[in-house]
Amino acid sequence: MSFFKHLLFALCATALLPSLGFAQTTDTRSQFPGRRVGGGTRGECTSRLVAHLVPPANIQEVAKGKPATIAILEGPAAQTYPLLINLQGLRSYQLEPMLAGVRLLTLPALTAETRWESSFLCPGAVGVAGDPLGFITTASPPALSLIRPGQGAGSLLNRLAASCGSSIPTAEISKFLGADPLPGNWPEQLPVRCQKL
Repeated sequence: MSFFKHLLFALCATALLPSLGFAQTTDTRSQFPGRRVGGGTRGECTSRLVAHLVPPANIQEVAKGKPATIAILEGPAAQTYPLLINLQGLRSYQLEPMLAGVRLLTLPALTAETRWESSFLCPGAVGVAGDPLGFITTASPPALSLIRPGQGAGSLLNRLAASCGSSIPTAEISKFLGADPLPGNWPEQLPVRCQKL
């Protein structure tokens, strides 16, 4: 009899698991399954921090019909490498290397939701030789976010735009990302470099 009680309990528990899982999920349209922070754990280039300065839901709203503004945080490094920006389905950009700081980029107007990836062009970051599928690379995972036409830029992007050519306290960026303090050896002020693509 005890065996049947345990079996019945296990069946009931299994039947309840899917409904419990759905009860705890949020609206998937309000969050984008990506990562604001890219990079790996090994190697000077691939472990360098690259982060999209987007809200916690990982979606950057931009004004409809107007140039889109995005912001990227690049961490400190002894050796810098070019930054690759990929707007899926549209185009890619290779930007000059820079020291730790924030890049504020102005893109042409976007008419639809667009996946945005950022990573460094590291030496050896090419397809693995002999890979029959041709997609496995030695590079670290990129930062991945969604750009969505909507209401427009948030307060941080407006603050960064007002700081073009000067700097912003590192503590302000750290607080925005929810990582106080940022890992590694950061300067107290970060230069803000603005560029139109």
